[in-house]
Amino acid sequence: MYCNHLHVQVWVRCPVSSGVIRGWGCFLLLLGPLMWFGIVYFGSLLTLLWQGFYTFDDFTMSVTPELTLANIRALFNPANYDIILRTLTMAVAVTIASAILAFPMAWYMARYTSGKMKAFFYIAVMLPMWASYIVKAYAWTLLLAKDGVAQWFLQHLGLEPLADCVPYITCGGRKYAVNFRAGALSGVSLYLVAVHDPARSGGA
Repeated sequence: MYCNHLHVQVWVRCPVSSGVIRGWGCFLLLLGPLMWFGIVYFGSLLTLLWQGFYTFDDFTMSVTPELTLANIRALFNPANYDIILRTLTMAVAVTIASAILAFPMAWYMARYTSGKMKAFFYIAVMLPMWASYIVKAYAWTLLLAKDGVAQWFLQHLGLEPLADCVPYITCGGRKYAVNFRAGALSGVSLYLVAVHDPARSGGA
């Protein structure tokens, strides 16, 4: 009799695990925002991909909703191979350099800091992400420009030839060429900063 009573008590008190209820509650709570972000993000990507099949009218300089594969074929022109290779090279280089800088800092923050010091590191890491892209681009311009901070620093260390290792992209013709010095590490992305260099562009 006592055993049956215990059996009924257990069956009545635990028909469904409380963890399952909490899990479904969290899922339903996040379902709306996840669907919204999913639609916005993937919807934007699919829209961009779909518009890649539109026709570009060279005469009117407008895009017409007539489907064509010309844009996809143009992507694989030999003239674009160098651009694709440079892009992939810079992406890999920035990823590796970011990992080299980020993992030691993350390890130190997780293992050896606490309290105010950990909060300081969190703020120091997150603060650059709050700045606008215009401010970041202007900051890189000051750092990487000809006779800028980076060049001054390399000169005093006797490492000025390292500045020539930074890739350039020349556009605008020989007379009015503009060189884009690709640099630099950010917690978010890679920025291309316009730097005018007459010696390289042939303008001088």
